[in-house]
Amino acid sequence: MKQAFWANPWFAVPALIFINVGLVLALLVPPGMEILYLNDLRQEPLNTFFRWATRLGEVWPFIAIGLLSLLWRYRVAVLLIVGGLFILTTSQSLKVAVSKDRPMLFFANHGLSDQVVLAGEWPNGGRTSFPSGHTMTAFGLYGILALLAGRRRPLVSLACAGAAILVGVSRVFLVQHFLTDVVAGALLGLLAAGAIWAIDQRWLRQYAVLDTGLLRKNLLASTAP
Repeated sequence: MKQAFWANPWFAVPALIFINVGLVLALLVPPGMEILYLNDLRQEPLNTFFRWATRLGEVWPFIAIGLLSLLWRYRVAVLLIVGGLFILTTSQSLKVAVSKDRPMLFFANHGLSDQVVLAGEWPNGGRTSFPSGHTMTAFGLYGILALLAGRRRPLVSLACAGAAILVGVSRVFLVQHFLTDVVAGALLGLLAAGAIWAIDQRWLRQYAVLDTGLLRKNLLASTAP
């Protein structure tokens, strides 16, 4: 697992900086204040920007990239399926087990609802705050892609790190999660990406058929003598 983290420092370093800075802030800032501190920033165009950015941590990027990868490499599709199912079941199980109040329920219970400026839409309620599923999904998905891209593609890896971090920030900005939820989601997503990469390195790479795809197979066939 340790080797997985440093297989691509272009992703690992920004991700770990984000997690550590978030952890320090979570320890220093009282719960909920990180959301209230952003009140003045919740206006256009930032509201719309973060509403779109948070979608990078939803299930559709997993599906879209997984379907596209079928054209080039089956192995990537398999890894994304395994990773997606693992992240989904883990995040949802933890949400139910921990049963932590979402920010709006927390503020309502403390009589602070009127102090929260929203980003144009009503946040989720209930007790499903920990961990942030969007953040875990983002760090898991883009972490897997960065590890597969390798350290020789720094721009791809930095873009993946930027997308994951952006999703994490958006969850606090949109009043969907506390900073602790986001930090936990990022760390769990990073661990999930490392585990999926380890599975690929140890087992899947020995199956050459997985390095073909629908399009790649046709290209190989057309170039065969």
